[in-house]
Formats: sequence, C-alpha cells, structure tokens
Amino acid sequence: MEYWNITIKAPTGEFDATLKLGNDGGVPVGEMAGKNGKGPMQDLEISAAAIAWSTKIELPMPMKLKFLGARDGDTMSGTVKFGLFASGTFNASRA
Repeated sequence: MEYWNITIKAPTGEFDATLKLGNDGGVPVGEMAGKNGKGPMQDLEISAAAIAWSTKIELPMPMKLKFLGARDGDTMSGTVKFGLFASGTFNASRA
C-alpha cells in the first residue's frame, strides 16, 4: 500500500487530501480522502511514470474530478478537470 499527500489547486482555492494506492490481484485500486469525505479512485491507471484516475465528489456540488499526472519517485504532479468547465493542477508527495 502506498500513501500520498496531495494538494489540489482549484479555481476556488487550494485543498489537501490523501491518497491510498494498492492493487487487488494485479488491478490498481485506490481511495481519495479529504475534508468533505472519501471515496474510491475510479478508472485508476498507474505506471512507473504516470497516473490517471477519476473520483466523484458531492461538496461543494456534485461533480466528477478527472486527474492526469506524471510520477517521479516520491512525487506526482498533473492536471485536474472539475466537471465540464473548470480545471486546475495537483502536486503530491509520498507520505
């Protein structure tokens, strides 16, 4: 199991969350947790150099977040799409 601390920069400001990554029979699985709750990382794809996933949130409004990033050892960074209209970035480090 891998644990990560992630900071997401959204149009409404920055917020922090944690990621828990692992695998179940060779299939990547994960969970994202933040101040407004936690949920599964869906469509999770992990390689040595890249990561992509989506997750659904309910607050401040229901929407799907789509993450696409690069992995480099103990760090990750990339972009986040917030629903249909907004986008932002993220940075993460291994906990």
